[in-house]
Parts: sequence; C-alpha cells; structure tokens
Amino acid sequence: MGCKTPANKRKSASRNDPPPPLSQVPLWKWFSSKEAWESLQKVFSKMPIVKPRYLTEGLLPEDRYSVFWELLDIQGLRPVIFMQERYYPRLMAAAVTTLSIQDSLDRYGHGNFRFTFKLAGGKYALGLDELASIWGLQNRGILFKGGSNPNIRLRSYDYERAQRMLRVTTITVGKYSVGGMSTNHHLLHYMLTYILLPRKGNHGIINEEDLIILWAMVEKREINWPYLMAHRLMIYAFGKLGPCLGHGMLWTKVFEYLGIDLSGEDAVPIDVGNVITQDEKRS
Repeated sequence: MGCKTPANKRKSASRNDPPPPLSQVPLWKWFSSKEAWESLQKVFSKMPIVKPRYLTEGLLPEDRYSVFWELLDIQGLRPVIFMQERYYPRLMAAAVTTLSIQDSLDRYGHGNFRFTFKLAGGKYALGLDELASIWGLQNRGILFKGGSNPNIRLRSYDYERAQRMLRVTTITVGKYSVGGMSTNHHLLHYMLTYILLPRKGNHGIINEEDLIILWAMVEKREINWPYLMAHRLMIYAFGKLGPCLGHGMLWTKVFEYLGIDLSGEDAVPIDVGNVITQDEKRS
C-alpha cells in the first residue's frame, strides 16, 4: 500500500505523475486539522527517541545461558532481540500523532483489533495478525496491555510470590532492585527494558509492570507480545511511561510493509553504538 498525495497536490499534478516522496511534502499538509499539526510541533517532534538496541549472535552462548534462551523462546522473541533496522524520526513522530487503537478483544482473543495511523493524507490500518507477521512474532498468548495491574488471565500473580521467585527486594512501593536476581533472570530484565519495551532511566530498577511480565515469563505463561508492543507504541507516545518515543525499528518494519516511500527521509542508522556489548551484559 503506497502513501496518498494530499488533495491539493493531486489537483496540480499530471495524472501520470508519481506522487512526490514524503520528504518533499511539507509536514503541515500531512494532517487534517490544525490541532494535529500543533500536537506534532509542540509534543512529538521534540520528544527524544529511545535508541534501539540489539543483541549480536554468540554474545550469550546457549550452553551457558540455557534458562534465559528457553524462557525467551517460549515467548517467541528472538526476531525482536536480533532486529537491526534504521529508524525514521520524522515519520515516527507524524505517525504517532494520529495513532489510534480500536481494541475490543476479550480475554480469549475474541473481538476486533485495529491499529491505525495517517501519513501524507493516507490512512493505514493493520490487524493483530498483520502486526505479528511484520514483526516476526506469534499472535497468541495472554493479552496484557502493560501497566501495574495484571488482567484476569494473570490473576494468580502475587507480587510477594513474584519477588521471592525472582529474588528482588523492595526499594519503595512498586519498585524493586535487581541486585539479587539470578544471571538468567537478570538477562531477561535487561532485554525487556532495553529492547522489548525500551525506556529511559535506571535499568537497574524493576517496576510493577516488569515484575508482572518477568513472573509470567519465568512461569512459562506466554504473553501476546504483538498486542503488548502495539499498545506500548501508543503509551510511550503520550508520555505515560516517560516523555519519549520508542520502538523505532518496529515502526520501520511497519512503514516498509505498507510500501511507504522512505526515499529522501532522514534516517538514523543502526551501528556499533546500538549493539549490546560484553561489558554492558556484565554490568
């Protein structure tokens, strides 16, 4: 699916002329309302983007970290852990400005889910199956939007039991230290906060959401990661978990799948600064 050219541009263009690259379309023409444009200008275009990270093959040998890989593979997360894609800040900010999720799924996955956004006059909609395929993930498991409250399918979660299982200690209400965690569980948390659900701030602290997710992973309860990540693209955009945009590489996968013209767009490449190193892994 290609991007549509704004109406006023189409009127002056020859019928056989291709639409101009997105980079040549003024940003204000991408939006249907002044409010949406001002939102981008005042909020999203000024938000820092969490630098995407990725793991290199061989850094964590499977014979040495077998528990880590087993728990990661139950969730089907290898494609995201090793993903290396450049990202497009302007397109990310613009897409997030108009992003909405229509979610009427019940706890069994029955109902409707639509992930929609606009770019350059074109409206795009994706279902959960499509998002899972784009990101190389499995569309199955417990539907969890994130946050500090587990849903009904995670109702056996108990934070005190989870603390004991993961060997974390309370710092303050809803925050825990990773100091006593086993190496395999610590690595899971590392991947969670740097790659899977990236965020700024102190990565040596577990919040209540982290604890719920890690507990589910250690208990081998499969989470629907496309569902969680799709909701996180919106949650981060609105600053509920920090004033930043995340998941740049996932956005790139979406843009490429939809056939959006990326030529001429400013891109931030993935380089050695994005890789997780041996020194970081030991820290």
